Amino acid sequence: MSPSRLSLPRAGLAGTLSALVVGTAAFWGCAPATAPKPPAGSAASRAGHDDHDHDHDHDHAKHDHGDKDGKDAHGDHDHPETLAEGVAELETLLADVGEKLGSGAKDAADDAVHAAGHLLEDLRGLLEKQELAADLKEAGGKAIDELFECFDKLDVALHAGADAKETPAEVHASLEERFKAALGSLKERFAKRAAAEEN
Repeated sequence: MSPSRLSLPRAGLAGTLSALVVGTAAFWGCAPATAPKPPAGSAASRAGHDDHDHDHDHDHAKHDHGDKDGKDAHGDHDHPETLAEGVAELETLLADVGEKLGSGAKDAADDAVHAAGHLLEDLRGLLEKQELAADLKEAGGKAIDELFECFDKLDVALHAGADAKETPAEVHASLEERFKAALGSLKERFAKRAAAEEN
């Protein structure tokens, strides 16, 4: 067959086009045109944070976010020391995203979404390091996966063009129950557990 007559089966072409669209969105979707403003917290503690890719579609369990020559892989931003601390910070960030979207502060909401993605990476690392029952780790992992998926959908909406079917605020509203359920699962398993252990 000549190169000019090369044809792909319909499903192959659709799959190829879908992969191209998703790949393009992933490549450009998380790269803001201007330097993002840091989320709540000290600017100094988050310095160096935005100098790397924000690819949240990779398997977080297969790479190390640990200390390398005195710096971690994400710069010098704050990391929670415990699961309970991370869950509390995540709850604050989630409320912050909703507030910013409600007030129309799209760029600030985007910054908070990216901060949440990094916090979820931290939570996954803390979860893996803990000596917990397998079912507790599995439930925590599922809740983190659900939150990653929700934040990813919100991130896509934040970077969608003006012709998008839904605004970021509408996407956030459509995900609200999923956010609450996954966060509630983490709070129930780790925040309340930590409080009980302290008493």
